[in-house]
Amino acid sequence: MDRKLAAIMSADVVGYSRLTALDEEGTIRALDRSRERIDRLVAQYAGRIFGLAGDGIMAEFSSAVQAVRCAIQIQREFSADEGDGDSSLKLRIGINLGDVIIAGDDLLGDGVNVAARLQSIAGSSAICISGPVRDQLGAKAEFRVRNMGKRVLKNIPTAIPVFQVDWSAGPGVSRVTGSPSTAPSGDSSGPPVIAILPFANLAGDEFWERLAVGLAADIIADLARYPNLAVISRQTMMAYKGCENDVVSIGRQLKADYVLEGNLQASGDQVRISVQLTDASNGASLWTARYHETVDNLFELQDAVTASVVNALGNCSGKLLKFRRDVLRRQKPASLQAYDCYLLGEEQLDLFTRASIAESIRFLSRAVQLDPKLARAWTGLGCAYSAGVCNGFSEDPASAVRLFEDCVEKALELDPQDLTARLGAAGFRALRGDLEGALDDHEMVLTSAPHDADTIAMLAGNMALVAGEPKHGCELARRAIRLNPSIPWYYGMLGRCCFVAGLYKECIAALNKAPPQSPATLLFTAMAAAMLNREGDAARFVARLDEPFPGFSAEAFIRGYPVTNPVALAAIRNGAERLRSRAAGES
Repeated sequence: MDRKLAAIMSADVVGYSRLTALDEEGTIRALDRSRERIDRLVAQYAGRIFGLAGDGIMAEFSSAVQAVRCAIQIQREFSADEGDGDSSLKLRIGINLGDVIIAGDDLLGDGVNVAARLQSIAGSSAICISGPVRDQLGAKAEFRVRNMGKRVLKNIPTAIPVFQVDWSAGPGVSRVTGSPSTAPSGDSSGPPVIAILPFANLAGDEFWERLAVGLAADIIADLARYPNLAVISRQTMMAYKGCENDVVSIGRQLKADYVLEGNLQASGDQVRISVQLTDASNGASLWTARYHETVDNLFELQDAVTASVVNALGNCSGKLLKFRRDVLRRQKPASLQAYDCYLLGEEQLDLFTRASIAESIRFLSRAVQLDPKLARAWTGLGCAYSAGVCNGFSEDPASAVRLFEDCVEKALELDPQDLTARLGAAGFRALRGDLEGALDDHEMVLTSAPHDADTIAMLAGNMALVAGEPKHGCELARRAIRLNPSIPWYYGMLGRCCFVAGLYKECIAALNKAPPQSPATLLFTAMAAAMLNREGDAARFVARLDEPFPGFSAEAFIRGYPVTNPVALAAIRNGAERLRSRAAGES
């Protein structure tokens, strides 16, 4: 077989399946135009396209430098389209330099496979390159490169060094950098930032895998209760599950001051947990501990780890000397089986589909049946009922809303500091006419968790739809996205806030990244398009909504949320009326 050394560029469209589900014809037109542009740029930089599959493109270059320059120009041109209707697509790109097998016009082998895997881990509008490509750039390239550490790629036997190209930077000296935007915060005026990596499971069992990840997530939730500490959210940290990066690289990527890592090993009825807290600026170990207990005492171990982290941070960081040690601890689960049902329910809730919401309700109902005092399970169950109603999945919306209220009341009875339940209760206060009381709840939530992205995103929706200033809701949603840019439902909240605030173009841009299967996404996108006089776009989204969700409407969303803010009620009903009038005009 003939072989050669080549720089391989792999590119695909971010969220292509979601985009086609929302607007198949528009997305295909945009893809066709995008391929024409990529063809032109690849040829301009002396490359050749050798593979097309679905929304993906494979190209080869004789020069790694030219491959990177081509990728940068592609991202710059595509970024200029952002928000421009169906022309706006985002790409993720991976580039590798390696030995490839020549098979006619095609290229095969690990050199190609690594490029494809690099593309798969690149974020939206990002360019990831391998170590050999970075070596070739030397002083020739004009753009900054950020070290992402070693990453384990699917079906690649060894971890490889990965770098990300900062294509937004202007010409200058190329160097590996932890630029100001990616370095640990080092800002003494702000709160210290801690990242908790998913705990490694050394037991090899799926049950203990859930438990290991769940314990780390619970420590995140416990630490998020301290207002003088910023904690990187669970969804962001899940991307680092199994990552072999050193903690300094992880801290730089997440702008974290501290990183907590650990592992769990179970044998019979014995559990061992090892944890280490590290200074992300220099890799120095600040505190390590090993715990050995029976399975029955697993949650006492979790509390001990949380308390030790708080104490260690308080001792090593002057900005935490006033850390509140009297924060109310959450009730420990009384049953390991109930906790496992809770974790399974939360996993299903994150998927936001009709089937997953039903499964979430089933698991979480079982959790509270097994452990009626597990407040977080009551909160999750309430959220599942709410998600079912707001997304048109519930067969009996009125009963689901009542169950949602019962769940948040029970959660708050068990845990008055449960901020998610507090936001749900604020909605019901507003529904009974107590808008001032709802605003007081909002203020309490923001004061209690000013740096928790999940809480801020939920609060944003409440500000716009329940009680408050819609533009403040937009600001909060944007803040949540800055803290954690990879969570689709944050963009759904931003889209709703922007619609109520009259920011229709930004509404559509945000909803393009929201859960595509949500009828609320389709409804608000259609209404925003109608407000912008984009009749064709509005009609397409209404058709997408009517087919799987024939009973879903603006009024159904208002009842299910429930929407009580007078400004939001007027905006949503005006948008729905605009849709109806345009549909009547066409008929």
